[in-house]
Amino acid sequence: MSDPIAPQRVAVCFNPAVNGAGALAHELSTLAESVGRTAWLGTLPDPAEPLADDFRERLDESDLLVCVGGDGTVLHASEHAAVTGTMVFGVRMGRLGFLSEVTGAEAVPALERVLGGAGRVERRHTVRAQVNGQDADYALNDVVIGRAGLGRTISVGARVDGVLLAEYRADAIIVATATGSTGYSLSVGGPILPPSSEEMILVPVAPHLTSANALVLPPTSEIRLYVERGFEAVYTVDGLRERKIDSGSTMTITHGERHVDFVRLGNPSQFYSNIAERLGWLRSDHVLDMPEA
Repeated sequence: MSDPIAPQRVAVCFNPAVNGAGALAHELSTLAESVGRTAWLGTLPDPAEPLADDFRERLDESDLLVCVGGDGTVLHASEHAAVTGTMVFGVRMGRLGFLSEVTGAEAVPALERVLGGAGRVERRHTVRAQVNGQDADYALNDVVIGRAGLGRTISVGARVDGVLLAEYRADAIIVATATGSTGYSLSVGGPILPPSSEEMILVPVAPHLTSANALVLPPTSEIRLYVERGFEAVYTVDGLRERKIDSGSTMTITHGERHVDFVRLGNPSQFYSNIAERLGWLRSDHVLDMPEA
């Protein structure tokens, strides 16, 4: 486990579209102030909108960003926290998620523990994507190149470290991080990686007459995806924004130099118990007669 942390400056953000998120965020901000911390409360801007200067300044000055909403909220907030180096603590409202550490009902006592120094840091890595050498995007979850319209496929050539790997005709191609291995990649048969792993996953979605196998690549690899001429495609980064990628374009994906530090409670093996619970691997009506390690 990493050294204990005790954040002194706390930013709390919430998704205003999530019922109850604003009230809970206010309660958490008040809690931080009541134990002598500097606290700031703000709404998370829409992914399509640029980050306001005051939000970035507040985030840059904070040790901890508490995100109230769901995994989408945490992903969006993490995009900014990766730039400022602010630690992230996620609170989910409602549905189960993999990025958020606690539920809304658990949030107050959990934040008290974090502010008291009980948390540990879990580093999550990103991938870096460029289209035709333009400005880079960073993804904590995944980069997806997909078809522009229903009923069509795209044709994408994939090279890894200069070697032609495959020519996919598919609905989409996913390049996922360890964090994204429990998301879209998992839903199409990709593997689950340990959360702090630096490896990348390359997996096609519904490939036609080509292999559907996922490939796990080391962080030193360079992936090049070429959209063949005559095919229309779009790409998304963490599902936050969708952009057109022109026919004949090349996307280069590498391990990202940015990372996001998540604050966790409990030991690292809790990741596996969460996976087993949330994916329904253990039957609720039966306990295995198996000795503990």
